[in-house]
Amino acid sequence: MSKVDEIYKFIGLGVAIIVVVAIILKAFSYQVKIIEGMTSSSTDKANISVAVTNNTDQISDTLLVSKYRANYEDTIVQLEKTIGLTMVSEVVNNAEVISKDATSVESIKAIANINALSKFRDTLNQSMIILDKTT
Repeated sequence: MSKVDEIYKFIGLGVAIIVVVAIILKAFSYQVKIIEGMTSSSTDKANISVAVTNNTDQISDTLLVSKYRANYEDTIVQLEKTIGLTMVSEVVNNAEVISKDATSVESIKAIANINALSKFRDTLNQSMIILDKTT
């Protein structure tokens, strides 16, 4: 081999080593980020309730319930009405399909949709109860 070929060989080997080292360092920094993300909060165990209270206060301050209570109540009431009417519509529109074969794919899909609407209606009712308890 000529001297030039050996120089190219060493340069190529050097570049390959640099690339491998860079990949390894990047992998270690990524692993450190994952491990840091998996650790629990840095809040002292004795102060966790204070931190939760502060976070709750921030949410409450953002909502401004005392100022917008009527708007929130109206929104929940109107959504509840919409969901209720949509449930009736879905039951009526899918009654024939469900009555033919309640286990068919189409029937199961319709039933799941109706049940999801019902669950959301329950969520709206719970939201109103929570809003009523909020000062």
